[in-house]
Amino acid sequence: MAHWVITEEYLDRLRPIARFETTREEALSMLYETACSHRFTKGLIQQRREVFRVDDCTYYVEVLGAMSTYRLRYCLAERVWSTDT
Repeated sequence: MAHWVITEEYLDRLRPIARFETTREEALSMLYETACSHRFTKGLIQQRREVFRVDDCTYYVEVLGAMSTYRLRYCLAERVWSTDT
C-alpha cells in the first residue's frame, strides 16, 4: 500500500484535506468522494455543486453559494520519497 494525500486548492491557498495509506483504487475513490462532498468553508450554504474530472488524480469543482461562486481544485498525490522509513 502507498501513502497518499488529498489537497484542496482555492485562490492562492493549498492545504491538505486527508492523509492515508491505501491502494491506488481506494485513494481515487476517496478523491472523488471528497470532490463531491467536501465542505471547504464553514457557514457556506451550497445551492449547487459541479464536479469536473481533469485527469485521474484531479477534479475541478464549482460551488454556487448564496453570495458567490467558489472554484476549487482537489488533487491526489502519492508519496514517492520521505526521510521516514
